[in-house]
Amino acid sequence: MALTVEFKKSKKAVGWDDRFESILEPAEAQGIEIENVCRQGFCGACKTELLSGEVHIEITDGLDEGDMEQKMILPCVAIRISNIIINA
Repeated sequence: MALTVEFKKSKKAVGWDDRFESILEPAEAQGIEIENVCRQGFCGACKTELLSGEVHIEITDGLDEGDMEQKMILPCVAIRISNIIINA
């Protein structure tokens, strides 16, 4: 069974494809606008709440401790580990 990324606000979901390098890419493929600037995890412009599931993020410079406590992720550098739902 394919893993999915669900975008709660947009009411859309997409199956994860290994060609995606980050969660931002399937969002853009579905026409879901997530503000972004650097696309490298530094600026924090794309901060989005992770509602469920797990992601891997190597670069967290764009998040502060409070963001992490609130389960915020950076879709521009986050990769899904499981089925996820984000608030986008």
